[in-house]
Amino acid sequence: MEAKRISTIRNEIAKRSLLWLPFIILIILVLAFEIIPAVYILISSFDTKNGVGFYNYIKVFTNKFYLQSITNGLLIAFSSAAVGLLVGTYAAACLKTLKKDISEKLINIINLTSNFSGVPLAFAFIVLLGTNGLVTVLLKNKLGIDIYNIGFNLYSWTGIILVYIYFQIPLTIMLMYPAIYAINDDTLEAASILGANKFTILTKIQIPVLLPSLVGSFCILLANALGAYATAYAIVGANKNLVAIVIANLVSNNISSDPSLASALSVVLGGILMIFIFIKTRLTKKTS
Repeated sequence: MEAKRISTIRNEIAKRSLLWLPFIILIILVLAFEIIPAVYILISSFDTKNGVGFYNYIKVFTNKFYLQSITNGLLIAFSSAAVGLLVGTYAAACLKTLKKDISEKLINIINLTSNFSGVPLAFAFIVLLGTNGLVTVLLKNKLGIDIYNIGFNLYSWTGIILVYIYFQIPLTIMLMYPAIYAINDDTLEAASILGANKFTILTKIQIPVLLPSLVGSFCILLANALGAYATAYAIVGANKNLVAIVIANLVSNNISSDPSLASALSVVLGGILMIFIFIKTRLTKKTS
């Protein structure tokens, strides 16, 4: 009897241990790939040739090259996030007007598209809109339009923004579609019956309801654009002064390698993202 009881207790402990196993694995992964690297970067950012100090941060905020890289990153992030948010929100609103089965199929396709980024996306744009890209050659041969002669250049800031907008739009649709779908059609119909025009419905009902989601999505898009590296590097290489590319060059460049300075830039970039998250949280609370 006692042996059976001990066996039952052991089996129960084994079952509970199995339940904790996924959580333990998650903790290990978070520690290994997020917390430990983040702590290491923070500590490394204070490492200088003369010991510990703020030299790397002083250099980041006083050197025009590094300040310009941060400014360029913010400009690209804001412009691509703004366009992506506008187009993506409108597209999500259009999806709501379709039949449910059609919209669900389109959402599945958009979900796949939102994961298409990095080097494959850059290569796709080069194949289509590069100097000898498919679309570039077709426009030139069939319509006599040379897009590179009229100011377009995929390997410029314009090209980077265009590619960034491409992967921002599907992400916006995925973020905004649930919020737009949650708007009650009966409320809109009631407002219309009471005499509200489309502009009033938009400004008094739809935008206030969607504002928390809009702000949250915009912050996510900013973070997405600021942290993007592979896409921009595959298109322009190290020719553009973009903060993500500068950080990578400081780590991997054999001639001007400075991992501690790269860590300081990474901390500054992380601080900017934290500010966006804080603003998003405050605005969301006020709106709620």
